[in-house]
This record gives sequence, structure tokens and C-alpha cells, in this order.
Amino acid sequence: MEFYIKLLKRATSLKNDSFYTPTSKINLMKKLNLLLMVLMVFGMGQMFAQKEENFISCSVDGKEYKAEAKRLRIGGFGFDYLTLAAFQVNPDVQVWIRIFYFKDELKPGTYNIVSEEQLTYDTRKKKIENDSVWVLVDYTEETKKLGYGYHDGESMTGSLTIEEVTDNSIKGTFEANLKGVYYKKRNVAAVTGSGIRGNIEQKMLTKAGAGILVTGGPHDHDNTKKLKETDSIVLTNGSFFVDWSKPEKTKDKE
Repeated sequence: MEFYIKLLKRATSLKNDSFYTPTSKINLMKKLNLLLMVLMVFGMGQMFAQKEENFISCSVDGKEYKAEAKRLRIGGFGFDYLTLAAFQVNPDVQVWIRIFYFKDELKPGTYNIVSEEQLTYDTRKKKIENDSVWVLVDYTEETKKLGYGYHDGESMTGSLTIEEVTDNSIKGTFEANLKGVYYKKRNVAAVTGSGIRGNIEQKMLTKAGAGILVTGGPHDHDNTKKLKETDSIVLTNGSFFVDWSKPEKTKDKE
């Protein structure tokens, strides 16, 4: 950019330069002005393009994952919480980050990732401190279309670091070890086809950006049963940024 500005200044100072005729000077200035305007527009576009998007990204057992993330509103816990979730569709793959806390506000820092059982135990049995924070990180992947099978990762251990946090945004990193579990469509549901319509409708909503808003949790799979088979899922190099300062657009009721 500075190079072309120098050229423009040079063109405006060519009064005594016999190499350039008055007409060529005017044409040169027009071209440089046009080029400068294009570069300015390009620069503004780059500035807006560099504005950070809402996302959660990580490596899932070494496979890269990144998707748009949203802040969800799920009530009924009795204390402050922040739920973030990222999702992709067909196949459905989701990463959830849930932060529960007994304090006036979240602050930057590193917090342990725990299991849902540990969260339940601590909040019911232990004396709750004013600065208590619990973090759950979960994963779910549709392994068979139309919700016939899932491979999920239940929050177990790890750590999450909040780098920046405001009243309407949060940014950080995480590493998590999850308990791998499997879900299979119940035989009756598979034979009768019950739940397929609802699953398709939910996928349509998810594709529109609202699918996971109708789900109470990452492992709520309708008409499925949890199998005995288990393994592990490891999420590494995790990072996230979500800004909910702007209200999301909602469709008018028909």
C-alpha cells in the first residue's frame, strides 16, 4: 500500500519531468487513484475477514475438527453455567463445553475437566466454595445415518484454560480425555421407523443453525439404547471463541 501511495505522490510532482506529457500525467494519476481505491477496498475486506468467527476446534484422536459454535441456553441447574457447542451436519458431529460455577463472574484461568458424576457428587455432597468451577467437555458423532448409531465421548479428565472472558464472549483452549460409549437405535424403533421423522426435522434445524438448541444435552439420542462397549476418545489442541453480543435472528411465527 505504501509503495502505491509513493507512486501517486510521485505522479503529482511530475511538473518538470519532460518524459511525461500533461495527458500521460493525468492518465497515470487516474490509474494510480483507481489502484489505490481497489487496494483500500481489499484492505477493508481483509480487516472484516480477519474478524474472529465463533468456533470450537480440536483434534479428535488425531483427526482435525472445527465447526461453528454457539452459546446455548439450557436451564434447570440451580446455579450459573455457560454452555458452548459446535456442530456439523451429515454426519452429525458435536463438541460441547459446559462450565458451571458458583461465583459472580468467570475469570481467566485454568480449570480441571471433570465427569458428570463428579459434578453431581460435588454439588450435592461437598461444601461449595464461592470460587468453585466445574468444566465438562463432551463429544458425539453420528456413526449411522438417521440416528441409527452414535459414538460419544463422555467428559472425564483434562483441563480448560480461559484466556479472555467478558459478559458476552469467551476465548480459550482445552485438552480432554473422554470415555467412549456407543448408542444404537432400539430394535422396535428401527423396525417401525419411529423417530426418523423427528430426526430428519432436527437435522434440518441443525443445518439452519438451531438443531442443538432443541437438545437437552450432548448424549440425548432419541429411541436409542446405550451399549456396554466402551473405549476412549482424546481431544487435543482444542481452542474456542464464542461471542454472543449480537442477538441471533429468529424467524417470525407463521
